[in-house]
Amino acid sequence: MNPSKGRHLEFNAGSRGQWDGFSEHRGRVTRLLEAGARPGESRLCVLGAGNCNDLDLPTLLKAHGDVYLVDLDQGALAQAAERQGVAAHPSLHQVGGIDLTGMIDVWAGWSPTTLIGTRELSSLVEEPTRRVIPSLPAPFDLVASTCLLSPLVGNAFHSVGEAHPQFMTIVQSIRAGHLRLMSRLTAPGGSALLITDVVSSETLPALPTFADSALSDLLSELVRDRNYFHGVNPEVLWTTFEEDPVLRALVTEREALTPWRWKLHARLYLVWAIRFKVASSLIR
Repeated sequence: MNPSKGRHLEFNAGSRGQWDGFSEHRGRVTRLLEAGARPGESRLCVLGAGNCNDLDLPTLLKAHGDVYLVDLDQGALAQAAERQGVAAHPSLHQVGGIDLTGMIDVWAGWSPTTLIGTRELSSLVEEPTRRVIPSLPAPFDLVASTCLLSPLVGNAFHSVGEAHPQFMTIVQSIRAGHLRLMSRLTAPGGSALLITDVVSSETLPALPTFADSALSDLLSELVRDRNYFHGVNPEVLWTTFEEDPVLRALVTEREALTPWRWKLHARLYLVWAIRFKVASSLIR
Protein backbone atom coordinates (compact mmCIF):
# COMPACT_ATOMS: atom_id res chain seq x y z
CA MET A 1 0.00 0.00 0.00
CA ASN A 2 1.09 3.59 -0.65
CA PRO A 3 2.79 4.71 2.62
CA SER A 4 0.93 8.04 2.75
CA LYS A 5 -2.41 6.31 2.28
CA GLY A 6 -1.43 3.72 4.87
CA ARG A 7 -0.68 6.40 7.47
CA HIS A 8 -4.03 8.07 6.77
CA LEU A 9 -5.98 4.83 7.15
CA GLU A 10 -4.02 3.95 10.29
CA PHE A 11 -4.77 7.34 11.87
CA ASN A 12 -8.47 6.97 11.13
CA ALA A 13 -8.52 3.45 12.55
CA GLY A 14 -6.72 4.58 15.70
CA SER A 15 -8.99 7.56 16.36
CA ARG A 16 -12.31 5.96 15.40
CA GLY A 17 -13.28 5.23 19.00
CA GLN A 18 -12.53 8.75 20.26
CA TRP A 19 -16.07 10.15 19.84
CA ASP A 20 -16.49 11.09 23.49
CA GLY A 21 -13.08 12.72 23.71
CA PHE A 22 -13.90 14.89 20.70
CA SER A 23 -17.03 16.32 22.33
CA GLU A 24 -15.85 19.87 23.00
CA HIS A 25 -13.87 20.09 19.77
CA ARG A 26 -16.83 18.71 17.80
CA GLY A 27 -19.15 21.30 19.31
CA ARG A 28 -16.78 24.09 18.38
CA VAL A 29 -16.28 22.91 14.81
CA THR A 30 -19.99 22.23 14.27
CA ARG A 31 -20.98 25.69 15.49
CA LEU A 32 -18.50 27.26 13.07
CA LEU A 33 -19.97 25.22 10.21
CA GLU A 34 -23.53 26.17 11.17
CA ALA A 35 -22.78 29.89 11.02
CA GLY A 36 -24.49 31.53 8.05
CA ALA A 37 -26.16 28.30 6.93
CA ARG A 38 -29.47 28.37 5.06
CA PRO A 39 -31.56 25.31 5.97
CA GLY A 40 -32.62 23.42 2.90
CA GLU A 41 -30.48 25.59 0.62
CA SER A 42 -26.79 26.01 1.44
CA ARG A 43 -24.23 23.41 0.39
CA LEU A 44 -21.39 22.43 2.73
CA CYS A 45 -18.26 20.55 1.68
CA VAL A 46 -15.89 19.16 4.34
CA LEU A 47 -12.42 18.16 3.19
CA GLY A 48 -10.70 15.48 5.26
CA ALA A 49 -13.89 14.44 7.06
CA GLY A 50 -12.54 10.99 7.95
CA ASN A 51 -14.26 9.51 11.01
CA CYS A 52 -16.36 12.68 11.42
CA ASN A 53 -15.64 12.68 15.16
CA ASP A 54 -15.37 16.46 14.87
CA LEU A 55 -18.69 16.81 13.03
CA ASP A 56 -22.22 16.58 14.42
CA LEU A 57 -23.75 15.33 11.18
CA PRO A 58 -27.45 15.47 12.20
CA THR A 59 -27.00 19.10 13.25
CA LEU A 60 -25.18 20.01 10.04
CA LEU A 61 -27.82 18.28 7.91
CA LYS A 62 -30.50 20.38 9.59
CA ALA A 63 -28.48 23.54 9.02
CA HIS A 64 -27.60 22.97 5.34
CA GLY A 65 -29.39 21.74 2.27
CA ASP A 66 -26.59 19.33 1.33
CA VAL A 67 -23.50 18.11 3.15
CA TYR A 68 -20.59 16.61 1.21
CA LEU A 69 -17.96 14.63 3.13
CA VAL A 70 -14.69 14.15 1.27
CA ASP A 71 -11.83 11.90 2.30
CA LEU A 72 -9.32 9.38 1.02
CA ASP A 73 -10.80 6.78 3.39
CA GLN A 74 -14.19 5.69 2.04
CA GLY A 75 -14.63 3.18 4.86
CA ALA A 76 -14.19 5.83 7.54
CA LEU A 77 -16.88 8.01 5.96
CA ALA A 78 -19.34 5.12 5.68
CA GLN A 79 -18.82 4.02 9.28
CA ALA A 80 -19.12 7.61 10.53
CA ALA A 81 -22.45 8.13 8.79
CA GLU A 82 -23.71 4.81 10.16
CA ARG A 83 -22.60 5.61 13.73
CA GLN A 84 -24.37 8.96 13.66
CA GLY A 85 -27.53 7.46 12.21
CA VAL A 86 -27.53 9.43 8.96
CA ALA A 87 -26.22 6.89 6.44
CA ALA A 88 -29.49 6.96 4.49
CA HIS A 89 -30.06 10.71 4.72
CA PRO A 90 -30.77 12.00 1.19
CA SER A 91 -28.80 15.21 1.75
CA LEU A 92 -25.61 13.49 2.93
CA HIS A 93 -23.08 12.72 0.21
CA GLN A 94 -20.00 10.61 0.93
CA VAL A 95 -17.18 11.13 -1.55
CA GLY A 96 -14.43 8.69 -0.64
CA GLY A 97 -11.22 7.62 -2.31
CA ILE A 98 -10.27 11.22 -3.04
CA ASP A 99 -6.59 12.15 -2.81
CA LEU A 100 -6.86 15.81 -1.84
CA THR A 101 -3.27 16.48 -2.90
CA GLY A 102 -3.49 14.79 -6.28
CA MET A 103 0.10 13.70 -5.61
CA ILE A 104 -0.05 10.80 -3.20
CA ASP A 105 1.29 8.29 -5.72
CA VAL A 106 4.11 10.62 -6.72
CA TRP A 107 5.16 11.12 -3.09
CA ALA A 108 5.45 7.36 -2.70
CA GLY A 109 8.55 7.46 -4.90
CA TRP A 110 10.30 10.30 -3.06
CA SER A 111 13.11 9.83 -0.55
CA PRO A 112 15.55 12.04 1.38
CA THR A 113 17.87 11.93 -1.65
CA THR A 114 15.26 12.70 -4.33
CA LEU A 115 15.77 15.94 -6.24
CA ILE A 116 12.31 17.44 -6.72
CA GLY A 117 12.00 19.10 -10.12
CA THR A 118 10.29 22.37 -10.95
CA ARG A 119 7.43 20.54 -12.65
CA GLU A 120 6.75 18.43 -9.55
CA LEU A 121 6.80 21.50 -7.30
CA SER A 122 4.31 23.20 -9.60
CA SER A 123 2.17 20.06 -9.52
CA LEU A 124 2.00 20.23 -5.72
CA VAL A 125 0.29 23.60 -6.17
CA GLU A 126 -1.95 22.83 -9.15
CA GLU A 127 -2.82 19.12 -8.95
CA PRO A 128 -5.23 19.46 -6.01
CA THR A 129 -7.43 21.75 -8.09
CA ARG A 130 -6.99 19.82 -11.33
CA ARG A 131 -7.77 16.42 -9.86
CA VAL A 132 -10.22 17.12 -7.04
CA ILE A 133 -12.65 19.64 -8.51
CA PRO A 134 -13.87 17.31 -11.32
CA SER A 135 -14.77 14.76 -8.63
CA LEU A 136 -17.09 17.13 -6.76
CA PRO A 137 -20.23 19.09 -7.69
CA ALA A 138 -18.61 22.44 -6.94
CA PRO A 139 -19.08 25.24 -6.16
CA PHE A 140 -20.18 25.14 -2.51
CA ASP A 141 -21.48 27.86 -0.22
CA LEU A 142 -19.09 26.76 2.52
CA VAL A 143 -15.91 24.71 2.21
CA ALA A 144 -14.11 23.49 5.33
CA SER A 145 -10.75 21.83 5.86
CA THR A 146 -10.78 20.18 9.28
CA CYS A 147 -7.31 19.60 10.75
CA LEU A 148 -6.15 18.29 7.38
CA LEU A 149 -3.32 20.64 6.44
CA SER A 150 -0.81 19.39 9.02
CA PRO A 151 -1.12 15.71 7.99
CA LEU A 152 -0.87 16.68 4.31
CA VAL A 153 2.41 18.43 5.06
CA GLY A 154 3.33 15.47 7.27
CA ASN A 155 3.35 13.31 4.14
CA ALA A 156 6.24 15.39 2.82
CA PHE A 157 8.05 15.03 6.13
CA HIS A 158 7.73 11.24 6.00
CA SER A 159 8.72 11.10 2.32
CA VAL A 160 11.78 13.35 2.15
CA GLY A 161 12.47 14.47 5.73
CA GLU A 162 12.97 17.98 7.07
CA ALA A 163 16.70 17.88 6.27
CA HIS A 164 15.95 17.73 2.54
CA PRO A 165 17.22 20.95 0.90
CA GLN A 166 13.83 21.52 -0.76
CA PHE A 167 11.69 20.61 2.24
CA MET A 168 10.39 24.12 2.94
CA THR A 169 9.67 24.72 -0.74
CA ILE A 170 7.66 21.49 -0.77
CA VAL A 171 5.77 22.58 2.36
CA GLN A 172 4.98 25.98 0.84
CA SER A 173 3.72 24.33 -2.34
CA ILE A 174 1.45 21.91 -0.47
CA ARG A 175 0.03 24.75 1.60
CA ALA A 176 -0.63 26.95 -1.43
CA GLY A 177 -2.22 24.05 -3.29
CA HIS A 178 -4.58 23.28 -0.43
CA LEU A 179 -5.67 26.90 0.07
CA ARG A 180 -6.18 27.37 -3.66
CA LEU A 181 -8.29 24.21 -3.78
CA MET A 182 -10.48 25.49 -0.95
CA SER A 183 -10.91 28.85 -2.67
CA ARG A 184 -11.73 27.33 -6.05
CA LEU A 185 -14.29 24.95 -4.55
CA THR A 186 -16.10 27.90 -2.96
CA ALA A 187 -18.92 29.66 -4.78
CA PRO A 188 -18.55 33.38 -5.57
CA GLY A 189 -19.62 35.19 -2.42
CA GLY A 190 -19.25 31.99 -0.39
CA SER A 191 -16.99 31.26 2.54
CA ALA A 192 -14.26 28.80 3.45
CA LEU A 193 -12.96 27.73 6.82
CA LEU A 194 -9.43 26.45 7.37
CA ILE A 195 -9.22 24.68 10.73
CA THR A 196 -5.76 23.45 11.68
CA ASP A 197 -3.94 22.04 14.65
CA VAL A 198 -0.88 24.20 15.36
CA VAL A 199 1.05 22.50 18.17
CA SER A 200 0.60 19.70 20.69
CA SER A 201 1.44 19.17 24.32
CA GLU A 202 4.34 16.99 23.18
CA THR A 203 6.40 20.11 22.43
CA LEU A 204 4.34 22.46 24.61
CA PRO A 205 3.80 20.53 27.86
CA ALA A 206 2.28 23.62 29.52
CA LEU A 207 -0.59 23.78 27.01
CA PRO A 208 -3.20 22.47 29.51
CA THR A 209 -2.35 25.23 32.00
CA PHE A 210 -3.17 28.24 29.83
CA ALA A 211 -6.43 30.09 30.38
CA ASP A 212 -8.73 30.13 27.35
CA SER A 213 -8.33 33.90 27.23
CA ALA A 214 -4.56 33.50 26.81
CA LEU A 215 -4.65 31.21 23.78
CA SER A 216 -4.60 34.00 21.18
CA ASP A 217 -1.46 35.47 22.72
CA LEU A 218 -0.01 31.98 22.86
CA LEU A 219 -0.12 31.80 19.07
CA SER A 220 2.27 34.76 18.90
CA GLU A 221 4.58 33.08 21.40
CA LEU A 222 4.63 29.92 19.31
CA VAL A 223 5.63 31.90 16.24
CA ARG A 224 8.39 33.62 18.20
CA ASP A 225 9.66 30.30 19.57
CA ARG A 226 9.20 28.50 16.23
CA ASN A 227 7.15 25.86 18.03
CA TYR A 228 4.49 24.65 15.58
CA PHE A 229 3.84 21.83 13.17
CA HIS A 230 5.42 22.10 9.75
CA GLY A 231 3.41 24.25 7.37
CA VAL A 232 1.02 25.82 9.89
CA ASN A 233 2.97 28.80 11.22
CA PRO A 234 -0.01 31.09 11.98
CA GLU A 235 1.81 34.20 10.77
CA VAL A 236 2.79 32.59 7.47
CA LEU A 237 -0.67 31.09 6.95
CA TRP A 238 -2.20 34.53 7.36
CA THR A 239 0.18 36.26 4.94
CA THR A 240 -0.09 33.50 2.33
CA PHE A 241 -3.43 35.02 1.33
CA GLU A 242 -1.61 38.26 0.48
CA GLU A 243 1.45 36.75 -1.17
CA ASP A 244 -0.09 34.02 -3.32
CA PRO A 245 -1.39 35.62 -6.56
CA VAL A 246 -4.35 33.25 -6.95
CA LEU A 247 -5.51 33.68 -3.36
CA ARG A 248 -5.03 37.42 -3.60
CA ALA A 249 -7.36 37.49 -6.61
CA LEU A 250 -10.00 35.13 -5.18
CA VAL A 251 -10.20 36.03 -1.49
CA THR A 252 -11.71 39.36 -0.45
CA GLU A 253 -11.99 39.02 3.33
CA ARG A 254 -10.45 36.87 6.04
CA GLU A 255 -10.88 36.57 9.78
CA ALA A 256 -8.67 34.92 12.38
CA LEU A 257 -10.78 33.04 14.92
CA THR A 258 -10.08 32.49 18.60
CA PRO A 259 -8.03 29.31 19.13
CA TRP A 260 -9.17 26.40 21.27
CA ARG A 261 -7.86 23.06 22.53
CA TRP A 262 -8.57 19.55 21.33
CA LYS A 263 -7.71 16.34 23.15
CA LEU A 264 -6.77 13.29 21.11
CA HIS A 265 -5.54 10.21 22.95
CA ALA A 266 -2.94 11.38 25.50
CA ARG A 267 -2.11 14.64 23.75
CA LEU A 268 -3.68 18.06 23.79
CA TYR A 269 -3.62 20.15 20.60
CA LEU A 270 -3.98 23.87 20.04
CA VAL A 271 -6.38 24.48 17.16
CA TRP A 272 -6.80 27.67 15.17
CA ALA A 273 -9.01 28.69 12.26
CA ILE A 274 -9.14 31.26 9.48
CA ARG A 275 -12.49 32.06 7.90
CA PHE A 276 -12.26 33.67 4.47
CA LYS A 277 -14.67 34.88 1.82
CA VAL A 278 -14.40 34.46 -1.93
CA ALA A 279 -15.10 37.39 -4.23
CA SER A 280 -18.71 37.72 -5.37
CA SER A 281 -17.87 38.28 -9.00
CA LEU A 282 -15.19 36.08 -10.46
CA ILE A 283 -13.98 34.99 -13.85
CA ARG A 284 -12.49 31.54 -13.26
